[in-house]
Amino acid sequence: MLTSQLRAIISDAFVFAVQRERIYLRAFVVMPDHWHALLATRDPWTLPKFMHTFMSYIGGQTYGATTTAKTRWQDGYYETHVTTAKQFHFISDYILANPVKKGLVDSPDQWDASSLRLPGIIADPWPYLLDNE
Repeated sequence: MLTSQLRAIISDAFVFAVQRERIYLRAFVVMPDHWHALLATRDPWTLPKFMHTFMSYIGGQTYGATTTAKTRWQDGYYETHVTTAKQFHFISDYILANPVKKGLVDSPDQWDASSLRLPGIIADPWPYLLDNE
Protein backbone atom coordinates (compact mmCIF):
# COMPACT_ATOMS: atom_id res chain seq x y z
CA MET A 1 0.00 0.00 0.00
CA LEU A 2 1.20 3.46 -0.84
CA THR A 3 1.28 5.62 2.28
CA SER A 4 0.68 9.36 2.08
CA GLN A 5 4.48 9.82 2.01
CA LEU A 6 4.85 7.49 -0.97
CA ARG A 7 1.89 9.11 -2.73
CA ALA A 8 3.62 12.47 -2.22
CA ILE A 9 6.74 11.16 -3.99
CA ILE A 10 4.65 10.32 -7.05
CA SER A 11 2.79 13.64 -6.89
CA ASP A 12 6.13 15.45 -6.69
CA ALA A 13 7.34 13.50 -9.72
CA PHE A 14 4.38 14.85 -11.71
CA VAL A 15 5.22 18.39 -10.57
CA PHE A 16 8.83 17.88 -11.63
CA ALA A 17 7.80 16.55 -15.06
CA VAL A 18 5.57 19.56 -15.69
CA GLN A 19 8.13 22.08 -14.44
CA ARG A 20 10.84 20.51 -16.62
CA GLU A 21 8.48 20.73 -19.60
CA ARG A 22 8.38 16.99 -20.18
CA ILE A 23 4.58 16.71 -20.14
CA TYR A 24 1.34 18.63 -20.28
CA LEU A 25 -0.84 17.42 -17.43
CA ARG A 26 -4.61 17.67 -17.10
CA ALA A 27 -5.34 15.31 -14.20
CA PHE A 28 -3.72 12.73 -11.97
CA VAL A 29 -4.54 10.78 -8.85
CA VAL A 30 -2.32 8.48 -6.82
CA MET A 31 -4.36 5.74 -5.18
CA PRO A 32 -3.17 3.39 -2.41
CA ASP A 33 -2.02 0.79 -4.96
CA HIS A 34 -1.90 2.49 -8.39
CA TRP A 35 -2.10 5.84 -10.15
CA HIS A 36 -3.93 7.39 -13.10
CA ALA A 37 -2.95 10.38 -15.22
CA LEU A 38 -4.22 12.28 -18.22
CA LEU A 39 -1.13 13.71 -19.85
CA ALA A 40 0.58 14.44 -23.13
CA THR A 41 4.31 14.37 -23.70
CA ARG A 42 6.16 17.43 -24.93
CA ASP A 43 8.88 17.33 -27.58
CA PRO A 44 11.39 15.73 -27.54
CA TRP A 45 9.80 13.34 -25.03
CA THR A 46 7.89 10.30 -26.21
CA LEU A 47 5.50 8.34 -24.02
CA PRO A 48 7.78 5.28 -23.74
CA LYS A 49 10.79 7.47 -22.85
CA PHE A 50 8.78 9.49 -20.33
CA MET A 51 7.21 6.44 -18.69
CA HIS A 52 10.57 4.66 -18.42
CA THR A 53 12.18 7.69 -16.77
CA PHE A 54 9.16 8.40 -14.56
CA MET A 55 8.75 4.83 -13.36
CA SER A 56 12.49 4.34 -12.87
CA TYR A 57 12.48 7.32 -10.52
CA ILE A 58 9.32 6.21 -8.71
CA GLY A 59 10.57 2.64 -8.49
CA GLY A 60 13.83 3.79 -6.96
CA GLN A 61 12.09 6.04 -4.46
CA THR A 62 9.52 3.42 -3.40
CA TYR A 63 11.69 0.30 -3.63
CA GLY A 64 12.13 -0.16 0.12
CA ALA A 65 8.43 0.15 0.84
CA THR A 66 7.32 -2.11 -1.97
CA THR A 67 9.93 -4.74 -1.09
CA THR A 68 8.86 -4.73 2.56
CA ALA A 69 5.22 -5.11 1.48
CA LYS A 70 6.23 -7.93 -0.90
CA THR A 71 4.75 -6.15 -3.88
CA ARG A 72 6.07 -4.44 -6.96
CA TRP A 73 5.04 -2.02 -9.66
CA GLN A 74 3.18 -3.42 -12.65
CA ASP A 75 5.28 -3.77 -15.78
CA GLY A 76 4.05 -1.51 -18.54
CA TYR A 77 1.18 0.91 -18.70
CA TYR A 78 -2.10 1.43 -20.49
CA GLU A 79 -2.26 4.12 -23.13
CA THR A 80 -5.49 5.57 -24.48
CA HIS A 81 -5.41 7.92 -27.44
CA VAL A 82 -7.90 10.68 -26.61
CA THR A 83 -9.39 12.38 -29.66
CA THR A 84 -12.64 14.03 -28.57
CA ALA A 85 -13.43 16.70 -26.00
CA LYS A 86 -16.15 14.45 -24.55
CA GLN A 87 -13.68 11.59 -24.01
CA PHE A 88 -11.10 14.01 -22.58
CA HIS A 89 -13.53 15.38 -19.97
CA PHE A 90 -14.87 11.92 -19.13
CA ILE A 91 -11.36 10.58 -18.46
CA SER A 92 -10.39 13.64 -16.43
CA ASP A 93 -13.53 13.35 -14.30
CA TYR A 94 -13.02 9.59 -13.89
CA ILE A 95 -9.46 10.09 -12.67
CA LEU A 96 -10.34 12.79 -10.16
CA ALA A 97 -13.37 10.89 -8.83
CA ASN A 98 -11.46 7.63 -8.28
CA PRO A 99 -10.81 8.17 -4.53
CA VAL A 100 -14.53 8.85 -3.98
CA LYS A 101 -15.56 5.76 -5.96
CA LYS A 102 -13.20 3.67 -3.83
CA GLY A 103 -14.70 5.11 -0.62
CA LEU A 104 -11.49 6.83 0.50
CA VAL A 105 -12.98 10.35 0.72
CA ASP A 106 -16.35 12.05 0.30
CA SER A 107 -15.17 14.61 -2.25
CA PRO A 108 -12.37 14.49 -4.86
CA ASP A 109 -10.68 17.60 -3.43
CA GLN A 110 -10.20 15.83 -0.08
CA TRP A 111 -7.72 13.29 -1.46
CA ASP A 112 -4.10 14.15 -0.67
CA ALA A 113 -2.51 12.91 -3.90
CA SER A 114 -4.45 14.53 -6.70
CA SER A 115 -3.94 17.23 -9.29
CA LEU A 116 -6.82 19.05 -7.57
CA ARG A 117 -4.29 19.88 -4.84
CA LEU A 118 -1.84 21.30 -7.40
CA PRO A 119 -3.83 23.48 -9.81
CA GLY A 120 -0.70 25.39 -10.88
CA ILE A 121 0.63 22.43 -12.86
CA ILE A 122 -2.53 21.78 -14.88
CA ALA A 123 -2.47 22.69 -18.57
CA ASP A 124 -5.59 24.77 -19.13
CA PRO A 125 -6.45 25.35 -21.86
CA TRP A 126 -5.28 22.02 -23.24
CA PRO A 127 -2.63 22.65 -25.93
CA TYR A 128 -3.97 20.09 -28.38
CA LEU A 129 -7.08 20.39 -30.50
CA LEU A 130 -9.79 17.83 -29.76
CA ASP A 131 -12.86 17.05 -31.85
CA ASN A 132 -16.02 18.58 -30.40
CA GLU A 133 -17.92 15.29 -30.34
